[in-house]
Amino acid sequence: MKEEIQVAVVGAGPAGCTAAEVASYRGAEVALIERKSEIGSPVQCGGFLPEAHELQALMPRARLPQTLQDIPERCILHRTHLQRIYSPSGESKEFPVAGRVVDRRAFDRFLAHRAARAGARVLPATRASWTDGVLQLSGRFSGFLRPQIVIGADGPLSIISRSMGNPSGERGICLEYEMADIDIDPDAAEMYFSADYAPGGYAWIIPLGEDLANVGVGVRASYLASQKLPDLLDRFVQEHPVAGKMLRGGEVMAVMRGLVPASGSAGSVQKDNLLLAGDAAGHVMATSGGGIPLAMVAGRIAGEVAAAYLKGELALREYQSRIREEFGKELDRSVQIRKMVDMAMKSDRLMNALFAALSPDQMKSVMRAQIPAALGIAREPKDDSDREGIALQKTRRNKT
Repeated sequence: MKEEIQVAVVGAGPAGCTAAEVASYRGAEVALIERKSEIGSPVQCGGFLPEAHELQALMPRARLPQTLQDIPERCILHRTHLQRIYSPSGESKEFPVAGRVVDRRAFDRFLAHRAARAGARVLPATRASWTDGVLQLSGRFSGFLRPQIVIGADGPLSIISRSMGNPSGERGICLEYEMADIDIDPDAAEMYFSADYAPGGYAWIIPLGEDLANVGVGVRASYLASQKLPDLLDRFVQEHPVAGKMLRGGEVMAVMRGLVPASGSAGSVQKDNLLLAGDAAGHVMATSGGGIPLAMVAGRIAGEVAAAYLKGELALREYQSRIREEFGKELDRSVQIRKMVDMAMKSDRLMNALFAALSPDQMKSVMRAQIPAALGIAREPKDDSDREGIALQKTRRNKT
């Protein structure tokens, strides 16, 4: 390893691999550092990814990387055509969404292979720490790197983000089973809301085939109280009045865990020669927990800005303004929507009322981080009882 290098990318997920490929393709000397021994494994994601035209509607100003538009068929496990959302009462509403369920191990490896072919040096099973302008490496590759630019794509517990002084934001914690021999609708990706089964979040069924699915629950720690996530997921599988009928006779084939940023963008995504992309930057839609599309767009921008900076064509501060231009509004709105419905998330009664007030088209708008009129901003409540009263009054008004 040369001690001097132009760009070091920490983290070989979708954001990091995309950044490494783009920067390498544009002539930069790049090292892609990944602490996992096997890129893409263990899987920590449900793998649901809308088709390209759905993503363009979600982020109309973003330029989607080609790798997000045309995913090889070998990386796609299944396709769905509906999104179905269940209220705590068991009522459902659905709307069309063309979705791909990707094999994250295969997809991440595909992206890493592209980065390598573009010229990036890939360093798996290698940990990195950042101190005083130096990356110290340990593991399969050890030593020091003095990069001109560091792109932190190292996940929700990012060491690069901490080095920039960003506080730890709220995170969602997720647990998921891969299940077989279950009686699901293979055409629909389903979300289940209930304070009893998924406080501060939702449970999901993402089909992998006719009788296969990823079944999980994701909640925010501040809502979990004394409950344990495995108990919540087991109860959802066995006891939920709708999902239980489909799942309780199935077999668990794999168990996956992960963290998801839940507070929106990090306070700073660029400081000095450090850039953040993907989960490390909080690039996750707060309304759905979906992060792959934003991560890959951010990775593309990071790679472009890094390469242009090395050629003297751009300042690194351009990165933050380009992020804001391409998807910043949608990301901020998703956090705003999440905050608007936070009080309802604590009460199934409020959640049912909110659910009844929204049409399927409005629900789809919410998933796309668009604020429908039914969610209008209420006056500032005085206390918890006042919050509940305001929420109920608003949903009643919207129903009439």
